[in-house]
Amino acid sequence: MGAAHWSARRIVKVIAPLDGWLSVASADAHVREFSLWSSGLLADLPHSIGTGVVAWQNGRHAGRHADMPATTASETPAWSALLMRDETARLWRRPLRTPPGRLPAAIFALLDDLAQMHARFWNDPRLDDAHAVAIGLTPLRATLLLASPTTIAERLALGDPNPYLPLARDGWAAFFTLADPADAKTLQRAFAEPEPYIAAIAALPCTLIHGDVWGPNLGRLPPTHTAPRQGHRTLLLDWALTAAAPATFDPLWFCGVWQTLSPQRLLGTYRARLIRHLAARGVALPASVWRSLADAGYLRTALTCGEAFGRAARGTPAGAARRQAEQRARWWAARGAQAAQRLLAV
Repeated sequence: MGAAHWSARRIVKVIAPLDGWLSVASADAHVREFSLWSSGLLADLPHSIGTGVVAWQNGRHAGRHADMPATTASETPAWSALLMRDETARLWRRPLRTPPGRLPAAIFALLDDLAQMHARFWNDPRLDDAHAVAIGLTPLRATLLLASPTTIAERLALGDPNPYLPLARDGWAAFFTLADPADAKTLQRAFAEPEPYIAAIAALPCTLIHGDVWGPNLGRLPPTHTAPRQGHRTLLLDWALTAAAPATFDPLWFCGVWQTLSPQRLLGTYRARLIRHLAARGVALPASVWRSLADAGYLRTALTCGEAFGRAARGTPAGAARRQAEQRARWWAARGAQAAQRLLAV
């Protein structure tokens, strides 16, 4: 394999605090992406994960990735900016289309790279409550209620023009119509009274999660010139939803868009890779802990992606494909409700 060469093209990503509904919903008051870099946390990402970031700056501080050539970013008081390589050619083609196959090689490689990252930050003391607040990581509550019916309704009531919001509102209505009434009631209770579920999840092992692992944020990078034998790496963009949370939040997030992927197969493959990478660091993963981590991931996916499953079911033309989409929405409602019940029973 040939060594990679730095592109001369650069992109400046300028970010304002609480800019847009997603920034508000995730409580991003201090520009999370800048804080992650300026704190040094993302400098510890494993080699298998690349971000494309070269430098970062706001009105007070600036920094440069240790492996990048020297460069500067424009000062933008009251804003933060990331200087990034233009990795357009490395992004996944057709990112919203489910990769073909039962478990495509690209998905397997991604799961392994995520597991390596999660093992690296497993119960890292820099992710405790005080540090998480200082860095500005997404609060656990927000990771569960990010796109809740209440969140969506509040933004619509404020006149937010984002075209996703009415789609999400209608998606939730479809999801709860399709769900078994008992399952719908359980999930609606979790939305209305989330504190017991937040407490149960907070008691589980946590790690650094990306929080928004989906097709448009993904790419594949060639080997670096400094480590050509370590092979290709995952390009992971947009760290605006990063949190200290259960590792299972990341792999199950795939299912919100790539809905025909089997969540059981995804988690089974991911679990094997996570156990391997944790073992290399002298950490065991008991089966009972894994079950609770899986439940946390299923509940979070149902509470954040339920509207997407509802939209898919209602938007699919009548026939076998729609029946499958409807059954998928019902399955996620049932699995999320089961997870909610088991988390409180532990």
